[in-house]
Amino acid sequence: MNTTQIEKPLSGWAVFAMFAAFFCIIIAVNTVFITNALRSHSGVVTKDAYKKGLAYNETLKEARRQPNLSNKISFENGIVRWELKTPSGEIIDNANVSAKFTRPVKDGDDFSALMSYDGGGHYLIKPEFPFKGVWNLQLSAKWGNQSYKTASQIIVK
Repeated sequence: MNTTQIEKPLSGWAVFAMFAAFFCIIIAVNTVFITNALRSHSGVVTKDAYKKGLAYNETLKEARRQPNLSNKISFENGIVRWELKTPSGEIIDNANVSAKFTRPVKDGDDFSALMSYDGGGHYLIKPEFPFKGVWNLQLSAKWGNQSYKTASQIIVK
């Protein structure tokens, strides 16, 4: 006995089902990607970016108006120390100094604090960091009718 198998021809319904399944898979995968993208980051990096961009020339002028200071920032044993002196070596001892700590990887853990004067032009603070890792540090000092701002990064271990 010789048995041969006859293949059934591809019907229109089978082609339609394969076509529909293909597009259903594409739509499902895209839905997963879009959902993950929307949940992972809002897309907003800077609040009021348009207004800040328009005022950028003012920001540059303000930076150029800053006094020429000798400043050293150090972070050792959990203490941030900022030394403020004029280029001629005169200490700045009557400044109102604040520090703002921000995380570059995630919003919501930022905090600010005032730094205390330690003598010799040194201002310090021992902040309590909620997480280890890299922190952006923005320091600002105001005394008399002058102000000075600078930024740095520190690594909390």
